[in-house]
Amino acid sequence: MKVTVVTPIRPTEDPVLVRQAILGLFPGVSLGDGPGRVSGDVLDVAAFRSRIWELRIIDTARGQILHGLTADGKSIRFRLSKQAALARQVAFPPRPHILGDIEVTVEAEAGDARTPEQWAWWLCPETVDGEIVGPA
Repeated sequence: MKVTVVTPIRPTEDPVLVRQAILGLFPGVSLGDGPGRVSGDVLDVAAFRSRIWELRIIDTARGQILHGLTADGKSIRFRLSKQAALARQVAFPPRPHILGDIEVTVEAEAGDARTPEQWAWWLCPETVDGEIVGPA
């Protein structure tokens, strides 16, 4: 899977804090700056997965992530709150924030053993009464 993040940096925002917000959830991301934005490829989502599990929001996260599955099933797009991410919290904003959100894209690549949907179920497995019952 190819996982990328991108977020705008508005003139009123501190670029260092915006980068810290991304790195708080995706510590292994290699970030690059573009005009008015920061983006990068996420090499490992283990920290993001662990944080979802620690916060006990597995079902909510799965629902939000799967909501962004494209009709062809080849990619997923979802948004995360920059403000929440700065505090190492995972929040899926109901509508775009005026300062922009962290946009995460998950795309299938040739040779991937999983589809993006299967990736989402790996990231956020099935639970019953708060306990993981699906494959972890």
